[in-house]
Amino acid sequence: MADSTDRLLRRTLWGNAVFSAASGVVMAAFAVPLTRLAVQEAGAISGPDFALVLELLGLGLIAFGLACAWIASRPTLPRTWAQVVFAADLAWVVGSLLVLGLPSMWTAIGLAGMVIQALIVADFVVLEYLGLRRLGAQ
Repeated sequence: MADSTDRLLRRTLWGNAVFSAASGVVMAAFAVPLTRLAVQEAGAISGPDFALVLELLGLGLIAFGLACAWIASRPTLPRTWAQVVFAADLAWVVGSLLVLGLPSMWTAIGLAGMVIQALIVADFVVLEYLGLRRLGAQ
């Protein structure tokens, strides 16, 4: 049975698993329509190239979601793997901010989608940080 000290981290990892896998399925399944909505024609990467990027990113998110679920489902929460998830989520937020620096590439819908997703992942980062601190304090 899980300690009460790992409850926050475990629940956050489960939430991350669901959000990541669902986002990945949407990205992979709807890469072409999402590209039309999110990227301007004059963008540096557009059309089929960006759709392929979204498909691959979607598949990666599905794998990441499965990894989060595996970590959360362990009887004893593997702290090192939870730290890897925390680092990956932090990198996602930083990467999103860097990609947002290419404003001429994105439509308003694309910008809004990236900001919303980055904010959700930033919430996971905060909760994972707090959960890791609780876990370390035991």
